[in-house]
Amino acid sequence: MAAKLKIVKYLVLGLVVASWSLIALTEHSDAGRRAERRAARKAQEAAIIYREERVQPRPKPRRSRPQPVRRYSPPAPAPAPSPEEVAAITSTQRCLAELGYYKGEIDGKKGRATWSAYWNFKREHDLASHSDLLAEPVQEKLAELCQSPEEEAASEQVAAAPEEVLAHVDPAQDQEDLALASPEISEAVPTVLNIEEEEPAPAPPRLDCLAEDLVTLLRRSHRVAVKSCERPCVAAPRGLRQAQLDELQAAGGVEWCRACVPISGRLALDDVQRIERAGNVELCPTPQRQLSKYGASATGGLRPYMRVRELYRALPPAAENPNAVAVIVGNRGYERLPASVMSHNDADAIYIFLTEHLGYRPDNIIDLRDAGKADLDRVFGSEPGLEGELARLVEEKPDADILVYYSGYGATDEADAYLLPVDIEPYRQVSGGYRLSTLYANLAALQVDSVLVLLETEYGRDHGPSLLPPNLPETAGTVLPQTPVPGLTVLAATDRGQRSLVDVTYDIGLFTRYLIEGLAGGADLPPTGNDDGALDSVEIHVFTASLVDLAARKTYGVLQHPIYSGTTPNVVTSARTAPAE
Repeated sequence: MAAKLKIVKYLVLGLVVASWSLIALTEHSDAGRRAERRAARKAQEAAIIYREERVQPRPKPRRSRPQPVRRYSPPAPAPAPSPEEVAAITSTQRCLAELGYYKGEIDGKKGRATWSAYWNFKREHDLASHSDLLAEPVQEKLAELCQSPEEEAASEQVAAAPEEVLAHVDPAQDQEDLALASPEISEAVPTVLNIEEEEPAPAPPRLDCLAEDLVTLLRRSHRVAVKSCERPCVAAPRGLRQAQLDELQAAGGVEWCRACVPISGRLALDDVQRIERAGNVELCPTPQRQLSKYGASATGGLRPYMRVRELYRALPPAAENPNAVAVIVGNRGYERLPASVMSHNDADAIYIFLTEHLGYRPDNIIDLRDAGKADLDRVFGSEPGLEGELARLVEEKPDADILVYYSGYGATDEADAYLLPVDIEPYRQVSGGYRLSTLYANLAALQVDSVLVLLETEYGRDHGPSLLPPNLPETAGTVLPQTPVPGLTVLAATDRGQRSLVDVTYDIGLFTRYLIEGLAGGADLPPTGNDDGALDSVEIHVFTASLVDLAARKTYGVLQHPIYSGTTPNVVTSARTAPAE
């Protein structure tokens, strides 16, 4: 039995081996057939390719032709300008120099100084699209602003003409032209014009008298006799009842004008006074119940600050003063308050005036725009007695004269007054503002010859674009030092929370405009100065305060009263640049 089982096991094993062999043989045969089919296909494809190559032979490569050698030839020199172009460029340079843009030599060449002057000129006169200074619109504008030598000679001949020649002038036509220029005034005063004079009298000065407080200051400082003005008046705002007008008059000491010709709109002070002299009348702008500070300037775009050159371009600049040091701050872009629209224009105008006319070197000026609290701490010192960047700048200048100018917002409380940095939180001046007491203490500690602080700012509770006429002081705190500090002079644009106003001609603050004019030499002339050839802080304050007060009343029909603090009149600069009488 065991033998049978063994035989069966071997038979089964043999069958399994035979099956594996058969399967392997079958797979080998299939692989061979597949290989044969692939080889056949490849042979067929090779034959097809061979036949195509025989029918369409490959193109022969082209031989590259030798390229000719190109020789470099320098560009032809620019043709020399014609005599007519040289004459036109010379005339343009002379006109740009007369307007205060060009400082170089009159040589008839389009040099860098000429192009820089023309670039500034075309930006300010809406000619930016004209790249050529000899373009016809540019030359027409220059001809409008400047007289050629031939025209000047003709004007001199007309001025010296005999009376029989001037007799042909038609006074009626002159009166008609004036009526067309200002129809409201001509209707109000149609018969008071006196145009039959053979030679017009020279225009009187803008100031023929001063306010009583300014007269007292001049007498104490310079012992000069100046005529006092009658109490100034403003027109009553529209829309207020008589009881409200009486209350304002009693509370603020304002005087309402009773006998004047009311006008609308805003005219520059010079234009108002010219009309008043021609018509022998007094004009008074009548403000609305709520008056906009900026007018069209806030939406229509500001005039370029470089126009302030008109205030001093005819005067020779002062020599460079290596001891003159300045800090200029212009804060416009407040993060959580309305923009201080004119502040950049103010600061830029002061910068070019100091560097171009008063001899300040740019490396002696710390110039800040949109300064935060950290910037003011860094420059002036964060606490009384802590030095800042300004102190380190004047360490090696014991004879330094320091000027600090600030344009932006301020605030006051019962304890102190503050300059507001652009990162201030509303109503958080105690923690986020820069204390004026700290500024005054650190400036007094510098121990230099003189320090002049100029504050083109307002310290009221509201910083919006509108004000309430007649713009009376609305706070009790003052921005001046509690007691005058020796060697430190402070001039501020407004008194106890008044709103500051804008000059309609130059789009800078009224205070800044007349400050520049006074520093250029006007403050030394009578009646505000003693005409001694030196400008001191009292003369500058009296000049600036008088004209700011007058312009505020004649342009806006409201009040603005700059204020002053100082112990003795500090000489600020030479007045040899003052215009000759």
